[in-house]
Amino acid sequence: MTDSPNTEAPDSYDIAIVGGGPAGSAAGVFLARADFDVLCFDHGRSALRKCAFLENYLGFPAGISPAAFRDLIHEHTDAVGCDRVETAVERISKHPSGDGFRVHSRDEAFDVRYVLATSWAETDYLSPLGVETVQEDHPGDVEVVVTDDDGETTVDGVYAAGRITETYHQALVNAGDGARVARSIIERERPDYYNDWVVPEGYYDQFDRAVPEGVEEITHDERREREQRATRELAAFFSDRV
Repeated sequence: MTDSPNTEAPDSYDIAIVGGGPAGSAAGVFLARADFDVLCFDHGRSALRKCAFLENYLGFPAGISPAAFRDLIHEHTDAVGCDRVETAVERISKHPSGDGFRVHSRDEAFDVRYVLATSWAETDYLSPLGVETVQEDHPGDVEVVVTDDDGETTVDGVYAAGRITETYHQALVNAGDGARVARSIIERERPDYYNDWVVPEGYYDQFDRAVPEGVEEITHDERREREQRATRELAAFFSDRV
């Protein structure tokens, strides 16, 4: 007797981000804070691991170890509500309905509306979709993904950011590129979205306008509470690594 086939529908998300380095993690933070259901795939082999010590990332004047930085950015994506699967993506196909995509790992499949590729230096999983790639200008046989100014590939709904698009091979640059492409996706879905911005209560009263979509106003007491919580959490994070 054969086992009955698994007829359960795959879990669904708004977007799958392939790659857990600076580009993918920055995009995840922006998208999750804009109320997207985000699934991040991280196989643990970020190009960041090639770095001996990270000395040019803004906000760390003495530098930071790549391992500590990786843990920090993953804590950030977890805190804003991203789900993370610690496995590689084997392939991505069009959804059987023709709307969206199905992302396949070794053991699972997930249905998503958008895909954001931030992996380096892997593009084979995009082949079933027909995403255009070209060989990068630098020596080597690595294929990079072709995108437009918004970070969208030649396939509607599939985006790419970071080193996989031949962005400069620097963590800070890649993080910025991931955030930039995330904003493009947010604007596509929510045209009235202004900025992910936290402002003091009453800030927009001086302009005689309503608080824009995406902006949060907080009281002075709430601001102090957040500042203190952030200081405590960062102190605890680094004290465990001394």
